[in-house]
Amino acid sequence: MKLNSMFILCSIIFISISCDGQNKSTPQKTKFEEIENVKKPEKITNNMRIDNLKKSMTEYMEIANPSYSKKDVEECGIILNEFLSEINKSNSKEEGLKIVKFAVEKLNNLNNKCESELIETSEREEITDIINLATSSKGYNKYEDDITEEWREW
Repeated sequence: MKLNSMFILCSIIFISISCDGQNKSTPQKTKFEEIENVKKPEKITNNMRIDNLKKSMTEYMEIANPSYSKKDVEECGIILNEFLSEINKSNSKEEGLKIVKFAVEKLNNLNNKCESELIETSEREEITDIINLATSSKGYNKYEDDITEEWREW
């Protein structure tokens, strides 16, 4: 009997110690609920992509001596912004393709003027992403299809 009482007393002490510090009034969050509360990154817009592209081109100018200037970088941004404005106003795939062709040819001319140094691999990928995202959101192509390839020289 004494052993039984001792066992019960030890059990009660063990349970009270192991529960000490737990807030029993607030339910514990699951890992999934904790993950949901983490701040989600903001959506990257085409304007943000253009700004990052221009920043990358400008930063490269600081470490190298490319054949393009800040004015050329700005012109690239203007061409892309004009493209986005026009493609958003377009109402048909045919009209959209004309807008893409016009923008790509302007970029070709600008890049040629810069001895093909303005738009290199990473810039090409970013520019085609901007154009493909805009045209695919209008339903003119699938995002995976490079709508610029037909006219692009860079």
